[in-house]
Amino acid sequence: MSETPKTAEQLSALRQAMSDLEARQAAGGTGYFARLDEGESAAVAEAAPGDPARGLQPPGPGAGEPTGTVPDEPFADSPELADAYAKAKKTALNMLAMRDHSSTELREKLLRRDFDPAAVDRLIAKLERSNLLDDGQFAQRFAKAQRESRKLSRSALRRQLVKKGIDEETIAGVVAEVDGEEDLAREVAEKKARSTRGLDHEVRERRILGMLARRGFSSTICLKVTREVLAEG
Repeated sequence: MSETPKTAEQLSALRQAMSDLEARQAAGGTGYFARLDEGESAAVAEAAPGDPARGLQPPGPGAGEPTGTVPDEPFADSPELADAYAKAKKTALNMLAMRDHSSTELREKLLRRDFDPAAVDRLIAKLERSNLLDDGQFAQRFAKAQRESRKLSRSALRRQLVKKGIDEETIAGVVAEVDGEEDLAREVAEKKARSTRGLDHEVRERRILGMLARRGFSSTICLKVTREVLAEG
């Protein structure tokens, strides 16, 4: 299933930041992603300055925690949970470096690896606040990629977004922005018609209709474009 990949520059920046963090932690210092635990969304902009795919901007003056607040140190009173959180964070950042995820998708993957649910929930919340997870932006990019690569209809896109754990309001907004349904169906039908030339008319019609139905197009559109495409030869 095609999804928008990270660029090489973004991957390099994120991985370098992770390496810097590990080196600083080993030396007893604080690091790049440690600031996620202090609520500083500015750290994300340092990882990928001006990254248009995520809509992030470099931090302005005063970015970070409001003056006088105490940095949040997850599970400071529980070394076991703190360790689980750190390991879950490293795994999550590796996953995000490979491709975008929805919050639900990332949470489920981490839980399947047996990370503590409390640590996972805390981590997901912090990634969301830092814009490393944004279901709205993820849904838009995912729908665009699926539309372009797999030629999916609006209804098929909706089903895929539901599987990714996107909420109904966000799905409705993303799907509403998708247009050109009949034109896309015609593109799919024409491609199938070209590959079935030489077969009986009924066989071609059945195969084109089946292809369109699997992509989720309505029966009205399926019948209309199939008849038009076959009439053209």
